[in-house]
Amino acid sequence: MTINLSWRIASVAALSFVLASCATSQTQFRKNPSAVSKANLCRTFIDSRDQAYLIELTTELARRGINPLECHYMVQQQNQAAAALVAVAIVGTAIAVCANNDCGGPSYPSYRGYPGNCQYEWQYDSAGRRCGRRAASVRAGGW
Repeated sequence: MTINLSWRIASVAALSFVLASCATSQTQFRKNPSAVSKANLCRTFIDSRDQAYLIELTTELARRGINPLECHYMVQQQNQAAAALVAVAIVGTAIAVCANNDCGGPSYPSYRGYPGNCQYEWQYDSAGRRCGRRAASVRAGGW
């Protein structure tokens, strides 16, 4: 379980790092604007607050024929996909932890107080015999 949990935490951390590093630096962009992928260009356009850099990014978007609204839609889809992946990892981890720690069982203790599970006369015991007069409901003290 520890290896599985560690692997999931590491993969979530790696995904977060990848999404955080999707934006392109100004130096990298200015060195070769056409080498920047559409996804990175759009994420940089959405995340940037520098007005001069935004003008350069807008120029590159126009040169490639990309509408800035497409960028908003693309970045939103990437963020939703990442959130879904993180949610799946968290739910998977919770399921793995519960499976290994038996946290899905009843909150009350299991009661098997009668040999052969004979509580009522009409039931059958574990050997397949009818309980009849051996049932707990018939005996003194009842249940």
